[in-house]
Amino acid sequence: AELLFEGHTLFVGPNNVGKSTVCEALDLALGPDRLSRVAPVDEFDFYNAGYLAPAQEGQPASPVPLRIEVVLIELAAGVANRCSSHTEFWHVAERRLLQDGEADLAQAPIAVPCLRLETVGRYNPEEDEFEAATYFSHSPDADDGELKLVPRTIKREFGFLYLRALRTGSRALSLERGSLLDIILRTKGIRTTLWEKTIAKLRTHDVAADAPEIAPVLREIEQRLSRYIAFSAAGDATKLHVSELTRDHLRRTMAFFLSLTIDQHPVPFAHAGTGTLNTLVLALLSFIADLRPDSVMFAMEEPEVAVPPPTQRRITHYLLTKTSQSFVTSHSPFVIERYEPANTLLLSRDQGIVTSQKISDASGLTEKEFKQF
Repeated sequence: AELLFEGHTLFVGPNNVGKSTVCEALDLALGPDRLSRVAPVDEFDFYNAGYLAPAQEGQPASPVPLRIEVVLIELAAGVANRCSSHTEFWHVAERRLLQDGEADLAQAPIAVPCLRLETVGRYNPEEDEFEAATYFSHSPDADDGELKLVPRTIKREFGFLYLRALRTGSRALSLERGSLLDIILRTKGIRTTLWEKTIAKLRTHDVAADAPEIAPVLREIEQRLSRYIAFSAAGDATKLHVSELTRDHLRRTMAFFLSLTIDQHPVPFAHAGTGTLNTLVLALLSFIADLRPDSVMFAMEEPEVAVPPPTQRRITHYLLTKTSQSFVTSHSPFVIERYEPANTLLLSRDQGIVTSQKISDASGLTEKEFKQF
């Protein structure tokens, strides 16, 4: 696919046409945390799961690369300063990159600075795993045939967040890497000593002391183990802890509690109603956008899920007025009505090729008629 997004963009179209895939591709190229996953891509990120080309006679099958290229214009000051050696120029009217010999066009309003990035993913047969990395497409300081990696610190400057409707609510207020709460803490530059202090307290908590009926069982297990393992530790060699006492495990187990009514004790936020979860996500989005007023991009799948129409309109209004750019997929008229027909792209797919058409062009209706009907 080759798609052009002008400002806030709404994706519409039938199921499985590729709306979410476009958001996933943007997340791979622009998101600071996606590539740190193990593994960042898998078989089904490749067309028809074809990550290996058919083997030729006498030759092993060769990996097929997955490639995403993104061109960013209207760069935030922080990005422009830190990536100045990698910037190129974008011809505004012709919607293309300037080529060699066109230096005289490299001035406003004909052309504007732009930053071109590309993410390449592939299967590594030697390691038997999938790999992916994002590079500066224009890397004049790199060795011939090489491109420079885009570090996560630069990606965080893009302010790109991908919010999956079915996955965001359950972990938005966890402290897992990439959760909304984790993004807020890192955006604010907070370096907490929470982990060390909590682990120290949990290490001294004696679970067995609170359950004396368990202690004899632990001692018997220890005795049986001692037949095969020589224990030299002072005191009891086996203990129970409420955690693995690692930062990563605490990130996954620590929970945000919420009290919703005057008579209710706090409960884990994931046990709140689905509509409440989505409203919480909206509150966190507003927090992040206020922290980065000049550079925040949201990709959001179906903001209407489990949210009443007034909240759908609030979320959409917020995206349109408080973010520098948004990409939204939706089937809801309460979301669709807020986007201009010229910024609403109808996606279609044929033999693996995704194309887009502005609703204002595809419907044959004027913008007034489209909004009316």
